[in-house]
Amino acid sequence: MSTASRTRAASGEATRMLAALAWVAAATVLTLAGLGALPGWLAGEPRDVRRVASVEAAERWLGARLASPSYFPARLGWPPAEVQVAGGRGGSAAFTFRARSGQGPDVELLQATAPGVPIPPALLAVGSELSATRATVGGRPATLARVLVEGKTWVELRWERDGRAMVLRTQGDVEELLRMARSAHREGAP
Repeated sequence: MSTASRTRAASGEATRMLAALAWVAAATVLTLAGLGALPGWLAGEPRDVRRVASVEAAERWLGARLASPSYFPARLGWPPAEVQVAGGRGGSAAFTFRARSGQGPDVELLQATAPGVPIPPALLAVGSELSATRATVGGRPATLARVLVEGKTWVELRWERDGRAMVLRTQGDVEELLRMARSAHREGAP
């Protein structure tokens, strides 16, 4: 075999090896993406909502510090039982706090990370408003409403903190909800 033939054969072999490597890498990426989406698909979550492991993971995903209440009822467990995000940078987050005893109402805290941007309906699970009254949170206007979401009646408090949309929901004590809202802040912020 001549030198030119050996060079062409080696070049062809290298091209086949690179093509096989690219195919394996692409198949691996697609498989991992599919496996990552599988739990949400099985749980019936909307495609644009993603469950994350912690508040810190949500902050990394969204690229923003998230607000948490400094008043936290002893009956609720910390950290949140469920943390979800919608969107990427500038998106929104939802925390679900469950009763430590397993008995009693949950509390949901939903928030946008950018001023003037609404919390997306896929994360908020918008319901029918049954009644609403005006309220204040930290001297700012708020709305306290009874809403019907997926067949359950919730008390919902909506307000803005630093221009960011905030929502707290419970099926329990309204005063507890108001105290949590008044104490909500981002770490390092007043």
